[in-house]
Amino acid sequence: MRLENFFSYYKKELISRQKQVEESILGGLAKDWSDYRYLTGKLAALKQEEQELTDLLKKTELDDE
Repeated sequence: MRLENFFSYYKKELISRQKQVEESILGGLAKDWSDYRYLTGKLAALKQEEQELTDLLKKTELDDE
């Protein structure tokens, strides 16, 4: 598997997980405030990880040029 394919696949997985967590939050699946905070923290971490991956891909593309 090429590195670009891996990154693309991983990014799609991150987005899929984000959607799952968002649906859990919006669907009212948080049992209490603590659970809600856990889910929002998880969502923030997934979004940050996606952004870091995107930045890394951009940097890699710039380095290749």
